[in-house]
Formats: sequence, C-alpha cells, structure tokens
Amino acid sequence: MGLPSKPIVRRPEMALKQLSLTLGRLKRNQSGLAMVELAVSLPFFLGLTIGGVEIANYASVVMQLNQIALHTADSAARIGANALTSNKTISEVQIKDVFEGSLREGDRIAVGGSHSFVDPVTGVPSIRGNTRIILSSLEEVSPFDISAPRYRIRWQRCTGTANFYASHYGTKATSTNVTGIGPVGRQASPPSGGVLMFVELQYYFRPLIVNGFTRLTDHTISQVASMVVREKRDLVGPAGSDGIYNVEAVTPASCPWG
Repeated sequence: MGLPSKPIVRRPEMALKQLSLTLGRLKRNQSGLAMVELAVSLPFFLGLTIGGVEIANYASVVMQLNQIALHTADSAARIGANALTSNKTISEVQIKDVFEGSLREGDRIAVGGSHSFVDPVTGVPSIRGNTRIILSSLEEVSPFDISAPRYRIRWQRCTGTANFYASHYGTKATSTNVTGIGPVGRQASPPSGGVLMFVELQYYFRPLIVNGFTRLTDHTISQVASMVVREKRDLVGPAGSDGIYNVEAVTPASCPWG
C-alpha cells in the first residue's frame, strides 16, 4: 500500500511572488511590439503615402498642361508657307496639325479624353470632354495709334471636346478694341506691326486615388501662353477671310461661339 500523498499547501506570499514573476515576464516581453506599432502607425503611413502620390500627380499634371499650352503657342507662331515675293501664309490644315500635336502630347493625362459627370442640379449623369484649347490671333487695330495702342482678336480656333468651357479672355466678337490679352496684370500684346498667338487651355482635373483626401477635388486647371509670330505673316488672306487660307477645303477648327 502506498503512502498517502501530502496535500500541497500554497502560502499567500508564494502566490504573490509567482504573480509578480509572471507580470514581470509580461512586462519584458516584446514579441508583439512591432505588430502593435504597425497597427497604430498604419493609418498615418497610408495617409502620407496617398497624400504624397496625389500632390505629386497634381504637380505633374499642371507642369504638363503648362508645357502643352506653351508648345501650342510656339507651334502656332511658327506655322506658314514661305513665299519669295509675299508674306507667309497660314492655312486651316496647319492649325489643325498644331492642335493634333497638342492633343498627342497630352495623351498621358488624357487631354483628348473624357470623364463622367453628374449635374449637381438635375442629378443627370453624362460624359464630358476633359479639355478645351483656344488659339487666338491678336493683331493691331487699324489705324494703329502708338500713343494709345489697341488690339483685336482677328480669329480664334478651338480643339478638345470640353464644349462647356468658354474663353476667359474674350472672343472675336467681344475683343475688338483691347489693350492686351491674358490675366489681369499679366496681359500680353504683339510688337508694333506684329501678331501674337495666345493660347488658353482649360482642363478638368480629377484626383488619382481619393477625391478630396488631400483637399484636391474635381476642378478646372487653366493655363495660358503666348508667342510672337517671328516672320511677316499675311494678315489679309483670301477675300472674305480672317487671313487663314483653306485651299484643302477642310472643316475649320472653329470655336462654338463663332
């Protein structure tokens, strides 16, 4: 017969000592520290990442639009057919070629593309174009008074499917006697006897990831650029025209307002 086992008696001080040891081990245990830190910092990290991507994308889009406007104005100032005994002539085909190059340059940011839109009043969804590029020829008002120079928009041509955009700086009908063209305080005008090519580009911007996350929401980005025509240009053109030839009989890239 075996001897009866002695009952284990735990003294209160021993139980407290054991509890203290256990709590000490837990206090020194860092096995889950990285997981806790990740869980706490992840929302802030994601916010900084998304915000950084959105701001970088916005800056890139603005820079590309600025370059497109500048290149359009520069190309429009250079076009024309040379003639030995007369001034350089421009045509509707050449203007459309300039616009084609502008739209192709903006392929990466969908300058020639479209976006979905919901009318805030009616709630009706639709598809609208992203961009409107307006090219204006600013010339002197005849007879020209050097002491009080005045200019007019002789002709305008447009491209892009964003028909809801209108010019901020005048049209052929409204700018018949102006001191210049462009934003207030930064207006441009041609030199004496010259012509100025002025470009206004309006682009509907949408955030890349989250609308409004970094205070960037759907809005219009506007860019302007101007270039002086380098060579003497035929400003008269064929009878009844604004100085633009159309021997090829193509459809002009006219603006919606005429």
